[in-house]
Amino acid sequence: MDLQNARERFLTIMSTKLYTALEPAELNELYEELMLYMKRGDVYLSEPQNLSLMEMLFYLNVYMSSDVNAQVIYNSLRDRLGERSPKLYVMNATLMQINENDLVALKYLEKLINEEYEFDSDPATYGIIMKKILSIKFELSKAGKLNKENDILKELIDLVEKLPLDPELWWYLGETYFKDGQLDEAKYCFEEVVLIMPFNYVGFAKVAEVTYYKALQNKNNEVLLDESLKNALRSVELSGLYLKGWSFVAVTAKALGNKHEVLSLATKKIQEIETVSNSRDKVAAGLIIKDMELV
Repeated sequence: MDLQNARERFLTIMSTKLYTALEPAELNELYEELMLYMKRGDVYLSEPQNLSLMEMLFYLNVYMSSDVNAQVIYNSLRDRLGERSPKLYVMNATLMQINENDLVALKYLEKLINEEYEFDSDPATYGIIMKKILSIKFELSKAGKLNKENDILKELIDLVEKLPLDPELWWYLGETYFKDGQLDEAKYCFEEVVLIMPFNYVGFAKVAEVTYYKALQNKNNEVLLDESLKNALRSVELSGLYLKGWSFVAVTAKALGNKHEVLSLATKKIQEIETVSNSRDKVAAGLIIKDMELV
């Protein structure tokens, strides 16, 4: 295992919350890989980064419905850091969501904000707790239990303005704009992510995706297509078998019409992914090859 590449990969997955979109088998595979990495003892992994990956282990267990393991990790971190840690507040709220419900967790966090934490006195803790509050509110809104979507977006924008160097907030805001079809705003947000995290291959692929759709809106604007291609190429430069990156290399190269060597390389890489990757990527790669008529 290349510890440097593994470190960057796991930290990217954590910062972008990519694990939230994985299938059960992929979650288990990621969990096993992360456990192996943590046991190897990467001396270049800082203490904040170590805590971040421990946090991801907690959430992987949550997503795999391994509630007991999640509780064990929470207890271990609580004993290590004390109860008054912002990350532990959020983990505790997550356990409340599992064992009780979203509203109980929301009231718990809002009480912390209202009674103990203000942005001016403790911006880091305030930001961590507010991100979780907004996440719960989005889920409640989707379930029809909270009809305040515009207020949620305003709260998110306000939080980004207060914490402009938080890539997770920019990502969350970008996804919100993207789902709403506001491509200019989404593109700006994802560009902020890669400015803050220049090795974030998922972020570069997202910039490529949004820019590609902007190009379609502008009748296959060549400048935008070329910009999309450059971001997609940067994504796969950072992660050689990242399917989404290669898919946008292929689609933009094909749309440009004069990038035959690039398109050929993308086709070969997608065919390789169809052979060696996980089950979901194998299926997706096959569909991309078929739909784009790459071979």
